[in-house]
Amino acid sequence: MTLAPPKRPPASPEARRHRFRFDLASEAGAPKIARTVVADLMTLTGNAELVDDMRVLVSELVTNVHLHTETAVVRLDVAVHPRSVCVAVWDDTPRGRLLSLPARIDGGSGRGLFLVEALAARWGVYRTDAGCRFRKGVWFALDRVGTDGP
Repeated sequence: MTLAPPKRPPASPEARRHRFRFDLASEAGAPKIARTVVADLMTLTGNAELVDDMRVLVSELVTNVHLHTETAVVRLDVAVHPRSVCVAVWDDTPRGRLLSLPARIDGGSGRGLFLVEALAARWGVYRTDAGCRFRKGVWFALDRVGTDGP
């Protein structure tokens, strides 16, 4: 007699993986549009508990792209996993710093990555070179309530 490993039960609809990608014109309204779209995605994929932090983080990263790069388009990749949601915000400008300088104590801006550090479970940066087109981005992950990460 041989024993077969137990079959895994089918994943619940909430545990399915979903991937979304959208592009925005890099203009003053981009952070608001990105906040709205990502908040709706969180609600529609059963992650309403992440909406507030997601709005803050997406807004900060899209604002950074708009203010500190010359890219015409901001790309967002959103991956909903059973235990976490990951977001990457990309620009196509080869020049410029990938990370901003530390916030000035008296400054009204420059705190975006500190917010990312404080709110995200994990975060980091990407720099890719696909032929002659450069892309760089910042990503973060938020863990779903009641899970231990990815």
